[in-house]
Amino acid sequence: MKDHKRIVGIGVSAVVLAQLTACGLTAGASPVGASQAGALLRADTDRDGRLSPADDDRRGNWTDTRGAIMLPNVDDDASRCPAKGRGGARLTDAALAACNDAADAVVNGAEDAADLAPLEIPAVKGVSSAARATLLPDAPSRNRMRIFITRGGRLKALGADGAIRADELRRGVRLAVEARDFVRDPAVWSGFADLTLTVTDGGRTRSDTVRLRVAPVLFQHDLLRLDRAVVASPEAPVTLEGGNAPAEPTAGAKEYRRDLRRGLDAEGLRKPFIESPAGGDQWMGDMFKAGYASMPGPGGREHHIVVNLRSPAVTPDFPARDRPLRDASRPVFTMMRGPGVAGLQQFDAKAVDRPDDNLYYGSASSSGNFGTIPPYGEYPTGRILYGGEGRFTPDATFVRMLEAQGHQAPLAVDTGWLGVGHLDEFLHFVPRRGGKGWAMVVADPGLGMELLKQVADGGGGGQRLVRGVAPADTPFPGLTVDQALAKPELVNGTRIAAAGVERALRQLRDGAGITEQDIIRLPALFTRLDLPDDYPRKDLTITYLPDVANGISTGTGGYLAPAQHGPRQGGQDVFQRATERALDRVGVRVHWIEDWDYAHNVGTSGGDVHCVTNVQRDLSGTEPWWRPAKG
Repeated sequence: MKDHKRIVGIGVSAVVLAQLTACGLTAGASPVGASQAGALLRADTDRDGRLSPADDDRRGNWTDTRGAIMLPNVDDDASRCPAKGRGGARLTDAALAACNDAADAVVNGAEDAADLAPLEIPAVKGVSSAARATLLPDAPSRNRMRIFITRGGRLKALGADGAIRADELRRGVRLAVEARDFVRDPAVWSGFADLTLTVTDGGRTRSDTVRLRVAPVLFQHDLLRLDRAVVASPEAPVTLEGGNAPAEPTAGAKEYRRDLRRGLDAEGLRKPFIESPAGGDQWMGDMFKAGYASMPGPGGREHHIVVNLRSPAVTPDFPARDRPLRDASRPVFTMMRGPGVAGLQQFDAKAVDRPDDNLYYGSASSSGNFGTIPPYGEYPTGRILYGGEGRFTPDATFVRMLEAQGHQAPLAVDTGWLGVGHLDEFLHFVPRRGGKGWAMVVADPGLGMELLKQVADGGGGGQRLVRGVAPADTPFPGLTVDQALAKPELVNGTRIAAAGVERALRQLRDGAGITEQDIIRLPALFTRLDLPDDYPRKDLTITYLPDVANGISTGTGGYLAPAQHGPRQGGQDVFQRATERALDRVGVRVHWIEDWDYAHNVGTSGGDVHCVTNVQRDLSGTEPWWRPAKG
């Protein structure tokens, strides 16, 4: 992630011109080469990051192996987007999302220039001074992309009429294009744009068309090396957009942050936390999903921008109708957006008129309910996974946008049996030796109860189920292992959760080919929630001990998991021992994070490490999405 605090000069200087050259746009007086037969317009159709006659073949088509790509230029390379309105007023959600580099008609420095796709008109021989030319996108793309032309040594926005002068045709024209947005609804815009150059001279008209496609937004996946962890600022709620409420330290934050730091340091990941203003809402995993977009860059290398997708969950108690999303997700725009980092917001505006849906089902839209199956088979960039069944489904406009990207084919599994209903409550992905190169860790309720039986059979049934926590801070104070084995809430929770897990695994087998050989089952204890009779969702469960599947893969062979506080046998926590042994068999190291007070035992349903921690990952390990899948 680029340092978004560094201000980039707005004027296009020598450094910008050097960057343009590296991108295949040579800003200077020398001609770009005589027009090839029929090649009036040239784009990077062979995707090697530069322009050459090799691009002239099939330039009007777009296939999996050939076709020009433009980046949605929605980061903020000059750090010009405001975090507040006049007089410090809080901006609306729409106003926050509206600002980005593509919102203006200028090139905001060298880094902005690097986000533009190269285009050129090779020198056209024999045109007269009376020649006229226009370069225009097709009608659906007219307001969704912008063309820049080099004039006077600077890239300037081409006028709405697309006019190109005769003298520019004769010596060759250097241009660049940006997409102004992602595809959100394919019924409105497909993401493909046909640029047509029309040249009229002496009563003769010639035209040439190149087809470009906007790069898709893709989810980062758990095998990528972790770059920085995103945690709630300890100064909550003072830090939320300059709020002046007194700081109230959250219980358990010190221990959680201490252990998280130790785990990352042990993996050689020493960058400081990204401290996200949270206003006391510490559930960072539910605030946004880290993604990216990319296009071919210099040398054919993948040129990325980070894209943080704000959670589309509309809160039942939104602070204002024009600010219906969670306040603690606003830093996607107010803090994280900057050079090389974009924010993306998509939600159903009509959801503000459905308060009951938001209260009972709105949690389905939280980003903790979205994950990414690591690369496999026909999905070299991975595949989006989300929880949804019946009425409990994420924002339909958000899912439609994800589907429209065309490369990570979102797959739904049933999470309606979970109290919060989030995917991260029972599965995660880690690297492994052999097989697909990764494994899915899954919370196994039956395995958790089996461990309790082993402890009881070994004479340890009289010990407290939860160790290292004051009895008053547990759901059933003083509950022993023997009592837990017969406790109706735990017995029924195990039954409901076991059926839910197996149902989800069948869906993953049928939809993604994930088999038992790809799964690492980790022990978990689930309890059935006691809910009012009129609550519309039934038979819901939460984890009783911290949820070991609710962790984070570091991408370096480490796994950050919540400390278990389980019963002991032979001086060891049986849940931690079983987890370490299972993950050690595939080469994964476990780092235990204390989160009982900070996350697990909070509110009715609580959460664990993944719920309170978000991450940005190193994108150098991604596979270019435009390359055909191997095998």
